[in-house]
Amino acid sequence: MAKTGESIVKNYLEGKGLRVLKIPERDIKTADFEVFYEEELLFYLEEKTLEPKPVKWKGIDPIYNSMARHLKEATKQFKGVNPHKNVPNVLSFTNKDPARSVNDLFITLTGYVITPGGKMRWIPNMKRIEKDLFLIDLYLWFDHDHLTGHIWEEVDPYQEEKIRKILGL
Repeated sequence: MAKTGESIVKNYLEGKGLRVLKIPERDIKTADFEVFYEEELLFYLEEKTLEPKPVKWKGIDPIYNSMARHLKEATKQFKGVNPHKNVPNVLSFTNKDPARSVNDLFITLTGYVITPGGKMRWIPNMKRIEKDLFLIDLYLWFDHDHLTGHIWEEVDPYQEEKIRKILGL
């Protein structure tokens, strides 16, 4: 199913006028795509597809743990292709699980949940994944085939503005 997610993200980016090239598989882990604006390498992109899974857990919700595994894997892949962040690294999630939303990504990244009353609450005992997350500059969230959310990390303001404008974020 990952190929379906890759196709969805590739079609979205190409619809924004970008050239999306698949990076060939190698012995070292790499991201899925190089994304170009005109002739300039704009960013590297790794796509992860989230499939529905039955919920059985003890302790922390497996939704967060499975997303944390995807995040760790993506950082390894960005290390293999762009460890010095010469251009931004973008991680895209294609969500096919109706039990998940971009809020689950926020919770996984921060360890905090936003209550219905608008307060932030720490989730005790949640695994921390901060190590190497600095390699990811932007997260794109697709629900099925529609971009429905995004989360920015600290990134060069010029690059952020350029990507924001091109993608319509």
